[in-house]
Amino acid sequence: LAVGDRIRLPVFDPSSLSTRGVEVRVTQHDTLLVPDSAELDHGTGRWRPAHFDSIPSWRVVEAYGGIQVESWIDGDGRILRASSPLGFSMEKTEYELARQAQEDARGLENSPIDEDVILSTAIQSNVDLGEVENYEELRFVLSGVDLEGFQLEGGRQRLRGDTLIVRQETWATIRPDYDELPYPRMDFLEYLQPEPLIQSDDDGIVAAAESLARWRTFGDNDPLQVTRRLTVGIHRTLEKEITFSIPNAVQVLEAGRGDCNEHTVLFVAMARALGLPARTAVGLVYVNEAFFYHAWPEVWLGEWVAVDPTFGQYPADAAHLRFVVGGLAQQVEIVRLIGNLDIEVLRPDSAEGGVS
Repeated sequence: LAVGDRIRLPVFDPSSLSTRGVEVRVTQHDTLLVPDSAELDHGTGRWRPAHFDSIPSWRVVEAYGGIQVESWIDGDGRILRASSPLGFSMEKTEYELARQAQEDARGLENSPIDEDVILSTAIQSNVDLGEVENYEELRFVLSGVDLEGFQLEGGRQRLRGDTLIVRQETWATIRPDYDELPYPRMDFLEYLQPEPLIQSDDDGIVAAAESLARWRTFGDNDPLQVTRRLTVGIHRTLEKEITFSIPNAVQVLEAGRGDCNEHTVLFVAMARALGLPARTAVGLVYVNEAFFYHAWPEVWLGEWVAVDPTFGQYPADAAHLRFVVGGLAQQVEIVRLIGNLDIEVLRPDSAEGGVS
């Protein structure tokens, strides 16, 4: 390896079951000290480094989908240190030290660490919006990141320069371009088909969807009513629990709990099972004077309409800011925002007069 080298490698992406290109750049050469043995401190009962090994190392930067991961590797390509844009890091160490760190982490299982991670990525709002469902339209000035490549335009969202305008949808103004399910045309086939994590053809998913939509009870396949029943049904059925995992619809249905990702993947699978075009939207949502990273479904009802089974909203309020549409392969783009995006809320228009 030499500083300045650039290597492009094919990498399998399990989220999309496809191969993607990753560029690796060698940016620095140095020597790192890595613990190669440990000794027990009898006073504290804890392990500590005893000796260090000096290892010639190279700093490499991997670029993937606009995201950069930095690593230090040795001459054989083994990782000595690595960090991600999310703030996670790992480093090579001696066995006893690694086991000690693992035991320390297990002791945190009942601590509020999940909430801490979520709060650390939140963006504080400059305006207290109060009851956000009252607003007919909200405007947000976005800064700190290059907005190119994000799906900010379309449906109820408009982007004017660096200002994102989000319109609150209402059932009274939604005009589906079809009268009953399943959706009759072929133009949204990709939003009706199963995917590896959205198993809309699974017998259990189909049965649960029909039950929540009360398909058999009323024989009512009106797309508006089915959307409402699925949103409310999933909101009431799934226990709210912060989960760090890659959810799939079948496992979510069996577990009966999860956060916004689990609610969304189950909704999309059930909607598709009933012939209702649906997709996953990812972005930010305003809650308690801050913006948090969030996922919610969109359904085709003459236009893409946002609903939120996590919060039981149909349609979703105008404080949902969509940045990305699609599965995990697309959602990874959100990482570019974390720690970089700033949001300024402009004076909102409200059905009740807004805020000053």
